[in-house]
Amino acid sequence: MLNAGRETSSPGTELSENQAMKEKERLIKELKLITEERNDLRDRLRFLTERSKNYRPHFRPNPYYEDLERMEEAVMSILHNLEMENTEIHENSHKLQKEITFSR
Repeated sequence: MLNAGRETSSPGTELSENQAMKEKERLIKELKLITEERNDLRDRLRFLTERSKNYRPHFRPNPYYEDLERMEEAVMSILHNLEMENTEIHENSHKLQKEITFSR
């Protein structure tokens, strides 16, 4: 009876050992990925906090960019209004020209 008990328990432990090994491998892979991501983020943070004026990236955001966008919107609005007025004046001029021609 003791042998029978040992035989039934050993496949169960083998299965759990296999599962434990697979879980261990999965966790090791996940830990490596997390470590790589952490190191990448740490490098980015170091770059942003410790950089000097000489080592700034080539692209620097313009601090006046929002102001320039607002000015562009205002200019485009004025341009649109002028184009609409120009079309209206052109149409009125064309109508007046027809009336002048008809009156002659």
